[in-house]
Amino acid sequence: MHKTDRRANFSLLYVLTDMLVIIICYAAAWVVTGLYENTRYIGWYAALLISFCIVFFLFMMAFRMYHKSTFFYMDRAIRNTTLSVGSSAITIFTFLFMAYNTVYSRLFLLIFISLCFVMLNMEKLFLLKIKKRSMASAKVIYVGEKGLYEKFAKYMELSGYNFNVIGYININGESIINGPVCLGRLVDFEQILRDNPCDHVIFTQSLAKREDIEPYLNIVNEMGIVSKVLLDVYKLETAKWYVSSLGTYPMLTYYNITLDPVALAIKRVIDVIGGFVGIVLFSVPMIVTALAVKLTSPGPVIFKQARVGRNGQKFYIYKFRSMYRDAESRLKDLMDQNEMGSDGKIFKMKDDPRITKVGKFIRKTSIDELPQFFNVLIGNMSLVGTRPPTVGEVEEYERHHHRRISIKPGITGIWQTSGRNEVNDFEKIVQMDVEYIERWSLLLDFWLILKTVKVLLTKTGAH
Repeated sequence: MHKTDRRANFSLLYVLTDMLVIIICYAAAWVVTGLYENTRYIGWYAALLISFCIVFFLFMMAFRMYHKSTFFYMDRAIRNTTLSVGSSAITIFTFLFMAYNTVYSRLFLLIFISLCFVMLNMEKLFLLKIKKRSMASAKVIYVGEKGLYEKFAKYMELSGYNFNVIGYININGESIINGPVCLGRLVDFEQILRDNPCDHVIFTQSLAKREDIEPYLNIVNEMGIVSKVLLDVYKLETAKWYVSSLGTYPMLTYYNITLDPVALAIKRVIDVIGGFVGIVLFSVPMIVTALAVKLTSPGPVIFKQARVGRNGQKFYIYKFRSMYRDAESRLKDLMDQNEMGSDGKIFKMKDDPRITKVGKFIRKTSIDELPQFFNVLIGNMSLVGTRPPTVGEVEEYERHHHRRISIKPGITGIWQTSGRNEVNDFEKIVQMDVEYIERWSLLLDFWLILKTVKVLLTKTGAH
């Protein structure tokens, strides 16, 4: 199992929320018993709070209450939380008895533990409700049969998973009543994934009995989509995996992108800060560029183009317009001069006649890409990632090319800092993007940002 798998399933939010509730209960007991009037033993009481938090955390971990794949049914949440509070109290009281410690007020301890029983359980019930109403929803394609779909839907409704089933692929041809939309047959599996961008593909147990699902798992993995298998034991050499569960069914998750929630949250914070700083820092150059573009050629200042982001999701990328207004219509006439090959997956041309005079300068200096800081701030791009392809480019992709759009695209990346247009082999570019995905870390992002600054100062590979 990959070393980040435990963290991929670990919820830091639940831990922090529990610790906050415990601190509030502790403060309330402190005020009610009037201990705030005498601070003589404040150090002892602080030590007790820290000790209780640690012991409670360990018991909750033992009950897997901080594990994302644990289904927080209402009865299970109350039972495990109550057991954790009770076990923690017994552990702490036993230690105090053995140590003959008479510093602590018995009334304080009674009020504190009672508040923890009530408040922590109320917190769990509250989190269950808001989790169900969460706006974030993973788009899912279900692969299986009617009987198992009904069980799958039941467990999904009871669980904390926030899946939005956009459709199903039925393996035996029967229709599913009151279920998702039928997307087609298993024989058209790859084309269905191309036509229906999703975040997860979930295979069910019956498919493993009737079909060899390894080819379909490989298709999903090569396209960079997360796959989940209910009660199966397949292993893919190129994918990391971890075991979770859906109701009574074991489930394997295969993935080749990081699922570490802490690292991803930090990356997003860095993106928000970096996007804001970039907009402020380059506000004057952007204003000057906007005026130059407007005064030297007719057309809009900002060029807005549909691009393909994570898992095939389309978004609009923003750049300063560096071409004449009829550039898109003239593209087909220039394809035979494409320096990136004639397959149409990427188009680059050194002396592109569609580029304006101002456009040549802002492209050479990469000033045309400054508006992408707004994309980063919005959230459809990152500071560092893979190059966002156009819709037309993705339509020409082979299966394994889809892996490069399995993460959020970035303003810069390995390809952009490795000579950019000097790398003319599309397969080499894909290899660089896959290398970034497999090696990703916050340290790698930081290193690529520094390397980007160096590339911009030396104006390497830009045209």
